[in-house]
Amino acid sequence: MIILNQSDFEKLKSTLNKSNITCPTFVYSIMDGYIQGTVYADSKSPKSVLIGTNSGIYFVGGEVDNLDFNKFLFELYRHRKNNKLRFSLFSTSEKWNCAIMNQLKDEIKQLSRFSFEHTDKEIDRKVALSSEYTIEKINKEIIKKSLEFNEDYYKEYWGSTSNFIEKGFGFCILHNEKVISECSAIFSSQEFAEIDIITHKDYRGKGLAAITATAFIEFCLESGIIPKWDCDVSNDSSIKLAGKLGFVTPVNYSIFV
Repeated sequence: MIILNQSDFEKLKSTLNKSNITCPTFVYSIMDGYIQGTVYADSKSPKSVLIGTNSGIYFVGGEVDNLDFNKFLFELYRHRKNNKLRFSLFSTSEKWNCAIMNQLKDEIKQLSRFSFEHTDKEIDRKVALSSEYTIEKINKEIIKKSLEFNEDYYKEYWGSTSNFIEKGFGFCILHNEKVISECSAIFSSQEFAEIDIITHKDYRGKGLAAITATAFIEFCLESGIIPKWDCDVSNDSSIKLAGKLGFVTPVNYSIFV
């Protein structure tokens, strides 16, 4: 098993695109150098790859019938689990889903999620922002006030707050200087930005999530970035909001935890 470096990533990205392998946004974040991560492969011209963030989120893709690679993957999973380290494994391939379940069986749990890409559909802007609220782009001061998307959050997914401020973006709504709704890029790259969104429980049902998400989407489109929306297949409210915001035709994928 080898570890690819930044000079190999453009070729790998091209290979993944030509093979029509659907990848989560964090894969592109790593390959574009937005966040730190590790790319394991069976060779410099890989048939199978395992791409992981420093926080323990992984994507496996490529050929399944690759014994040495598979052995490495499952040993790494067990090593991290035995040491109580995170190992969340993404797969968009039914063949990989079967291989993972056959090998790990009762050791692992399979979750099903949807990944949406945005269309050119007009965003529903019927909900206007009340004058008692203000909307702002997320900055260091906002992050210090946030209860959910705080410094620990950006350290986990971006490596640091400063790296997020430099390469990522997000928007929030304030009420009396209190952060009450946030829409931030959990991951982004040159091509994509994946939405993470939350509204304080005392302010739900007011359409605030749609407003912050609209600001995020419009910023993406102005910047030539494709916004992405991911959620559990059972999260009806998230799926409904995604549809209102122009996200359609979801791709189903699995996460193993």
